[in-house]
Order: sequence, then structure tokens, then C-alpha cells
Amino acid sequence: MLWLLVLLHSSLLSAQTTPNTSETTLKTAENSQDTTSYTIGFLIGKRNTHKQVIDRLIPYAIETFNNNSAGQVKLEAVVRFYDEYSMHSLIEASCSLVSEGAVAVISPDGSYNIGTQADLLGELNIPLISAVATDPHIKRSSRTSLLLMSPGDEYQSNAILDLLQFYHWHEVSLVASDTNYGINGVNFFQQLLTLKSGLEFVIKSITFFNAVGHPDTMGFRNTLQNVKRSLSRVIILNCEGRYGRMILEQANELGLFEKGHVWIVTDGITSSPHALSYENYYPTYYEGLIGIYPYIDTTSKSYKVFKDKILSAERNLTAASLAPHVVLTYDAVQILGAGLEASGSNLTKQDLECSSTDSWSSGEGFFSSLLGKNHEGITGNVSFTDEALRDKAAYKIVNFVNPGLFVDVGRWTSDKGLIMYNDVDSTSVQFLGGVNQHPVGVATELQGLHLKLGATTNPPFAYKKINCTNIDPNKCWEGITPDIVAEFSKEMNFTYEYVEPSDNEYGYLNPQTDKWNGMIGDMLEGKTDMITMDLSVSFERKTHIDFTVAFMDSGISLVIRGESSKSNSFFFLSPFELMVWTMIFAGFIAMSLIQNLFNKLSPYGEYGQRVHAMQTCKCVRCAIRRRAKIEQNIKLRDHRNIECMIALAADDRRDEMNFYNALFLNAAGFVGHGAESMPKSPSGRLILLTWWFFVLLIICMYTATLTAFITLDRIGITIDNAKQLLQQHKYSWGMLNHSFVEALLRNNIDPDYEKIVDGALKLPNMSEGIRKVKQGGFVLIDETPLISYDLMGECDMFYIGGEIQTFDYAFGLPKSSPYIALFNTQIIKLREQGYFDGLWKKYDRTPDHSSDCDSHVTGGSTALNLLTLKGLFYFLCFGIFVSMIVFFFELVVATSKDPPDDKHRTFWGKFNRRIGLKIEDVRTEWFSYPYSKLQKIDEERDGISENGTPPAYDPGNLTVL
Repeated sequence: MLWLLVLLHSSLLSAQTTPNTSETTLKTAENSQDTTSYTIGFLIGKRNTHKQVIDRLIPYAIETFNNNSAGQVKLEAVVRFYDEYSMHSLIEASCSLVSEGAVAVISPDGSYNIGTQADLLGELNIPLISAVATDPHIKRSSRTSLLLMSPGDEYQSNAILDLLQFYHWHEVSLVASDTNYGINGVNFFQQLLTLKSGLEFVIKSITFFNAVGHPDTMGFRNTLQNVKRSLSRVIILNCEGRYGRMILEQANELGLFEKGHVWIVTDGITSSPHALSYENYYPTYYEGLIGIYPYIDTTSKSYKVFKDKILSAERNLTAASLAPHVVLTYDAVQILGAGLEASGSNLTKQDLECSSTDSWSSGEGFFSSLLGKNHEGITGNVSFTDEALRDKAAYKIVNFVNPGLFVDVGRWTSDKGLIMYNDVDSTSVQFLGGVNQHPVGVATELQGLHLKLGATTNPPFAYKKINCTNIDPNKCWEGITPDIVAEFSKEMNFTYEYVEPSDNEYGYLNPQTDKWNGMIGDMLEGKTDMITMDLSVSFERKTHIDFTVAFMDSGISLVIRGESSKSNSFFFLSPFELMVWTMIFAGFIAMSLIQNLFNKLSPYGEYGQRVHAMQTCKCVRCAIRRRAKIEQNIKLRDHRNIECMIALAADDRRDEMNFYNALFLNAAGFVGHGAESMPKSPSGRLILLTWWFFVLLIICMYTATLTAFITLDRIGITIDNAKQLLQQHKYSWGMLNHSFVEALLRNNIDPDYEKIVDGALKLPNMSEGIRKVKQGGFVLIDETPLISYDLMGECDMFYIGGEIQTFDYAFGLPKSSPYIALFNTQIIKLREQGYFDGLWKKYDRTPDHSSDCDSHVTGGSTALNLLTLKGLFYFLCFGIFVSMIVFFFELVVATSKDPPDDKHRTFWGKFNRRIGLKIEDVRTEWFSYPYSKLQKIDEERDGISENGTPPAYDPGNLTVL
């Protein structure tokens, strides 16, 4: 298409003859000091804001080079202007320069038309130097004759990102033109955020405007409204300078220049500050703008010389006229001249036309000579990469102050990053609103916004006053949520209006149409900005909208009217299931038996002590007594008339903690009393304490559960949880049709709840549900706060069980709403202050504000089962185990105190003797056992001879225990 336009242009030039595409070497005079003239072309757009300044600068730049040249190269300038929005005008101007013999072309225009110029001139191998273009994408591999003097857009994006990090601004909105300049700036900024992991930046909005037409006739309000609604406080404006004035003017009208806002403008605007003026007047709201400005060392000697000379030569120019784009054009001329000098006489004449099929043979070598050198220009050291791009970048961070000046406050370089000339808290930088303390960068209020809020009648959360004639319709709304909204409005400085859904529904997703109705449907269609009602949070809703943090907790409850009670003679058994009663009785028997065993086996028990003494006594009478026991086949307790030196050896007290007494002792624990006989051994006492603690806990649980059962029995309610609805036919139940409660129970993983939904009567409204439950025989299932409000003061209404499922009430907003963070902050603040609790009390309908009847909140009660109480029985087992360990240590301690004899001198010998005596006692005293089998053992122990004569009485052999 480009070459078709070129051919068309060539055919229209009737005065042009067939071009001679042959090339001839430039002839120099015989005198080696003779000079060769080269033509340099300049392509300048008619809308270029620096057009007049550059037009005046070109002769000065050419003259300066010619005066400083060694004399072999002289430059001549040919300038062509064109319409940036006309391809034909661009091609005509470019071809005119080619026809004039230009060996290179300099363009001080932006990236928009540089690609077309590069394609046209590149086909002829004529170098094109772009002084201003920053789009690195236009430097394609096919454009081998294009040289970019300005740093690419990616460098400016890096500088902006470092500036945001410096001030800790992590939320930003981007406003850009839809030109290459605007689009590239946004794209590179987004890429940087992706590449630099760990950066917590949020882009609140990205808005492009159509950069076509005269700026004064363009409207930017829709673009800026998006920024305002995003609540952004830090805004980056990336566009050409000619659009800056109208954008900033309309932004100020929308309140986007209020204190706390930050505007960062890119070099498209800072390089053309005069484009912001109204006939040299700069509005005061500009003061505080921050900008990115291409770096020029204005303190260098070369710049000062340049400035003084050009301002003295051109009286109409000022220092402010010497923008970076202007100075870069000047440096481009000097770089081209240096390249021509380096090429010497090797250049052939450029005598091509746009329609030529050949290219300039010297163009490639000439272009290479431009890349191979470092050039010290007014803008600093200029060098290029092999891709013909500027290899280093530097920017100034500037601040707009009165009177219409951008002053330096920092610097950014590609090798050192950002350097601010003063600390963050210094007063060197002025921000919008005339403040020097840098803003936090996030919105803390909604000033200037008017919100449309979804609401519907649902007391106590929201309802309209009857016959309200208030001029402000918002004042006609009362309830919990209108009060909350009024508090929000006061704190965050916004206005609002209520919008009611046509169907008065909260929102239900129709599975056939896949559309939401009610307030949720209105918000998704853009009719409202927010839903300010008791909106229940659910997974299904969360997939389509966002929620604030909860302002109130809720749940699903069952309510029923109480009835007359029925007689229950065995009500006292209700607290525990049969298995629990069985286990308690089994534990009672087991603990009594163990108590008796420890008393008989422990060496420190009453029985154990005395029996062991009788078994080990060395006196003659004890020996005779033991002998008689065997001969007469009787037990120790039958020796009523045989005296022994062991006091009370035959007394019944040695067996006072028998099984019968242990039963009575343990049973007395249930009624808080003791018994006459108590265990003496540590192991026996420990097992008793274990049993008493077990009994204490059992009694506490029994008492609490029995109280609940007596209450339920008194009000005549025969069900105590939701699932029992499925197991009876006495009561019917219901819930609101298409309500959140219905959806929540249907989605529960417990299939019984879905059965409850299927069997429920679907009610048209809450009033119908209240009417039916008051009639009796009906269970209403609904959200707890609504039931509590509607049944305040109804003391014959009772809850069945506790809440069967809990959830939250919150306000709803569209996905990714910018308002959610502010509303969350306010809700958390009000919750901490107890504000929401106070609202509930405010709308309590009972006269004394005491809605709780003595029996209104009963809860449900279920008989305790073994699964619930198994921990108590584990405790019993643990107590038995510890007591057995204590019993073992008792044996060890008692054995260590036993006196040795001839056969049992070691500890283990004495221990075996004691164990043997225990076994003998069990076999002879506890059970029937043939005593004849024990005769030999007893004779050996007592020293009786074979003729049955006991040893002589010897008081020295007596052992007293």
C-alpha cells in the first residue's frame, strides 16, 4: 500500500522527469581544503508543539556545525512540513526530501509516523534519525536505517515505578492516549509489575482516550469518571503534550485535584510545558504536579554556551523554549555532521527518487559510522547499541510550582536508579493542595460520589415510614441498615439514594435462565452500586458478587409454639441413654471389687497388715493356732477362743473393708456422704478419690440435662432437633420460598437437610409463617435474627435445638469494586465500637427492651450417650492403672522393712516369701482349699517335728510386727 501511494504521488508530479537512478562519486576540487556540501532533510509535523522553535533552531544548528567543521564537510538544510494525520502529506514531504538529495533525514516528531518514514526511507538506504520517538517496537529488524535518539518507553516506566516505590504508593490508575506513545507506556508498566515479583501494586483502572481531533473540542469526562469511581489517589497521565491541558482541566472539575491526590505526568507533557498554559497563564491547581522529564544537564558548560548563543541569536526564544525535543534535534544535526566527516570522500551522491528501484549504496556505511562513535552533545554523552537504540537513559523528577515552572527534585538513571534530592519528609516537593507531606496514596473517603444503593422492606433491617412526606426520600427509610448507611455517609462524605427492586427480592439465581432477580440482579445490570441489606453470604452469590466483611452473625433456627405437657413417670432416667446407665452400674460394681482387693492385698491395708502378722508370728501359740487351723480344717476367723500375741489378730476389723462395705462406700458417693469404713492403704485411697471425681462429673451432667428435659416436658415439645422432623407426623414445617435458608439447607452435605427442604411447606412471605406458627402444630424454619424480631415478647414460642447452620450478613458489591476496602474498614471500626449491637437494641419492639422471656430460649436437649461420656470411663481406667502402680510400690516398701530369716535374707527372697503368703491367704481364706496340702509347708515354717510336737516355748523367738 505504501509503494502504491508513492507511485501515485510520482505520477501526480507532472514536472518531474524520469529519475536517473545512477550514482556518481562526488568530485572534490584539486585543493584538498575544498569542501563538500551535504543536504540534511527535516520532516516536521504541522501540529508539533515545538514546530516554530525547531524551525528557528535548524539554521543555527547547521551554522554551528559548519563553523566548527574542519572545512571538508558543509551541511545544508531542507525542511518539509506535513500533516500528521495525512499519509499522502507525509509521503509527499518525504519524497520531496529524497528528490532534494538529502543524505539523511531528521524527524523531531513522535512515534506515530516514524514507522512510515523509516519504511519509506529505509528502502532507499537513507538514514532516518528520530530525535523524539520512544517506541522501541518501531525499531524492527527490517528498519536498518532508523536511529532513535531518545530512550525507549521502558526506561520511563522504570523511573515511574521507582518513584511509586519511593513514596510507598501501591495503588495507581493509568490514563493514556490510544497512540503508540500512550499504549506502550501502559504495556511496559504492566510488564514491569509482572517481571518484578514481590511488588504489591494494584492497578485500580486503565483508561485510554481516542487521540483524534483538536484537544479543545474533545471531552475526557467519561474517561476521568472511571478514574474517579476507582477511588484512585495516584494517577499517571501518559499522553502527548497537546492533550494535557484539557485533561487536567476536566479532572480538576471532577474533584481529582483535591488534597490527597497525586498526578504523575510523563515526558510527553513535561517536555511541552507551554502546552499546559492558557496564553501564558498557568492555573494554580497545576501546583503539585510531578513529572518525568528527559535529563539534560543544564549546568554543563556546553549547554550554557549553547543557550546563550541561541537566545542571543533568536530574540523571540526563551530558556523555557529549549525543551529536550528541541535540544535533541540540535544534537542530531551535530551527530550527522560528525558521521559525514568520518565517512570522508567515500560517499556517493544521493540522486534517487521515491520511485527508484535502487537504493543509495553509501547509505549502509554512512549509517554504521553513526553507530560506531560516542558523541558528546548538549544532552550529554550520546551512544547507541548495535540495534541503533540509545544505550543509556536519564530522567529528571520534576515538580510543578508557581509561576508555571517544573523544578528539579530528583534524578533517575538506568544504571543508578532513583535519587531524590531530599528525604521523603522534607518540604522540597510540593503536592496537590499546597501540602508538602506526601499523601498516603489510597482513598480514605468517597468525597463527591453519589451511590445508588439497593434496598427492600424487611424489618428490622429496613422499612419505610408510613405516609412519609420528607423532602429527602432517604429520611423515609428506617431500620438497622439505613442507620448504618447514614453513618457511612457521615464518615466517608458521600451522597446516596435507595433503589428498590421491582420484585422486592434479595436475589435468586434462576436455573433455567441463569439470571439473577432482585437486588442482586439490579446490581449486576448496573442499576445500583451496592446492596445495603442483610444480605446472606453464600458460595453461589460469592461467585457473582463480592461481599464486605460481616456486620452481623446469623444462623438458621426452628421455632415452635409450646403445648401442654404429658405425664412421664420415669423422666428422671431421661438424661442418660440405657447404655450409659449400664456402664455406670458396671463401673460401680468394678470399683467396689477393686477397693476390696486393694484392702486385702495391700501390706498397708487393715486386712493385709493383720493377716500378714498372723502368718509370720514366731510364738508357740501362733504356731499351735496355725496347726489347729489345718487339723480342724477351719479358717482364721473361726479361732475365736485361741489367744495370740498379735493383738486383735482374730478381730473382725481386719476385714472391715470387705466387698459389702466397699459397695456401701462407693454408693454413698452418689449422695455426697461417706461411710464408717474407709481404706487405709494409699492405693485404696487413690482408687476411692478416682471414683468420687467420676461421680462428681456424672452428677453435674445429670443435673444439667435433667433440667432441660423437665423444661421440654413442661412445654409439651416432643422434638428437640431438626432431624426429628423427619421421624414424626405431629408437626408440619415450612420456610420461605426461594429463600437463602432453602438454598443453604439444600446444599448441605447432610442429606437429611435436603429431605427437610423437600418436605417443607414453601411460604410466600414471613407474615404467613408467623401466622401459622402461632396457630400451633407448625415449625417455622428461618434466619435467627428475623425470627427473634418477629416473635419478640411471644413467650409461648420456643426454639428447637440450637442453630443448625451459621452464616454472615454483609453488604454486596460488584466484583472488583474499588469501594470494598473502605467499607470494610468502616464496618470493622463500628463492630469494635459495639455500634451494631446498639442498633439491635434500638429496634427492639418490646416496651422495656427486654425481649427474652424466662422460657423463650430453651434450646434442645438430647440424652447423653456413651460416645459423649466415654472420656469419664477412660478416666476411671486410668485411675485404676495408677493405683496398681502405687500398690506395687507398697509391696516393695513393705518387703524392704521385713526382717530376714535363715531362708530369706535377700530382698527378692523376702519378696517371694511375702508373695507366697498372699497366695496362701487367697487359697485358704478366700476359697476352699484342702488344708492337708499345706501341712508340710506350715510344719516347716513353724518348726514342728515329725511326731507333731511343737518346739519349746522360747520368748526370744518372738517377733512383734
